[in-house]
Amino acid sequence: MVEIDAPLTPASYDAFVAPWNQANPKAKVEPYNIGGGDADKYEKLLTFAAAGTPIDVIGKVTFIQALAKPGALQPIEPFIARDKYDMSGYNPNVLKTFGSWNGKQYSLPWGLGGNAIAMIYNPNMIAAAGLTPPSSDWNNPFTWDQYRTYAQKLTKKQGTTYQVAGAEELGDWDYTLPMQWQAHWVSPDFTKAIGNSPEMIQTLQSYLDMILKDQTSTASPAVKLSASGNDKRWAAGQTALSFIGGWQLKFFTDPNQYKNEYVMCTFPKGTAASPDQDTIQLAMSSNIKDPDSAWNFIKWCIQDARYPNLVGRMPVLASDAAAAAKTSFAKVPASANIDVLVNSLKIAAGPDPVRAIPANAQWENNIATPLWNNLLAQKVTVQDGLAQAMSQLQGLLDSTNK
Repeated sequence: MVEIDAPLTPASYDAFVAPWNQANPKAKVEPYNIGGGDADKYEKLLTFAAAGTPIDVIGKVTFIQALAKPGALQPIEPFIARDKYDMSGYNPNVLKTFGSWNGKQYSLPWGLGGNAIAMIYNPNMIAAAGLTPPSSDWNNPFTWDQYRTYAQKLTKKQGTTYQVAGAEELGDWDYTLPMQWQAHWVSPDFTKAIGNSPEMIQTLQSYLDMILKDQTSTASPAVKLSASGNDKRWAAGQTALSFIGGWQLKFFTDPNQYKNEYVMCTFPKGTAASPDQDTIQLAMSSNIKDPDSAWNFIKWCIQDARYPNLVGRMPVLASDAAAAAKTSFAKVPASANIDVLVNSLKIAAGPDPVRAIPANAQWENNIATPLWNNLLAQKVTVQDGLAQAMSQLQGLLDSTNK
């Protein structure tokens, strides 16, 4: 039994596994859709495991730590070593952050998602403002100072009415932004709240200066635009610098939807530059009857990008992603510079460990969101707000790590 992604019909999955089942009659696959977000899946998968009926292959979770820590998954390193499986094409940051626990590898990534997988700009607006196009070279990225200056020059308004915001919100403030300064909320061992660091202070202060002082971002309280959402604002020509979310590939690969030309560039570098990319994992449960076949099925799903092609996601292996990008972005002009996205797979930083803690929803709803609202309302300084939030986060970590 295999847990699957859910955007397609059961018949589509039956057709997908049919070649495997024909070639492996003693290890036939039965697709099974659990549904819900990661937190729901963790609960249901752990219930299956506790009942002695584990799902053999897990195919649709982002972080595996909540399943690996209680022993519901088995490490895949023995299988990798035995088969001399080539791991050189995987980003080590991705392998560690999404698929490892306690120094062991439990999963392989197969599909790309994330809060902000690519940064884009409107080339016509850039040219009209007399600006040099932002860098497409990850070795020499667009800088934060350039980003802030460009947003100022690209913002258009009459009196207090905005026609164009120079910059869209940059992904998720608490995840995408800290990557550009190598700041973190939680330590790699998931035990310490470390978000009141100089790097995090610099991250939030730099962004808030742009939002509150410059008022050039869609996150600025004064910026009111008629369209909602980064995709709709782009299509309406209301932003000059924006991003593509991992869930928005269908929109941004269809010129009839995105309407305004775009070009991909690097994310703006504070002390680093990285997209905010998630990867979806394939893993196998502990105490299953045929782990060899489960491992072989995982490899089969990844080979030739079978699984990502089925559900319409970008593969995470750069060799597969280049071919997939040509297909996915076939309607997009070559000038969009899609290679920036493909090349980013090799350099993307791993997401913050706070995203993998079981109590992530409590972090988001009870700590992070109130902090951000207070910062936007200028009710608290960055330093004081972070100090209070980290005290709350430490208490949350202590309670979940017991």
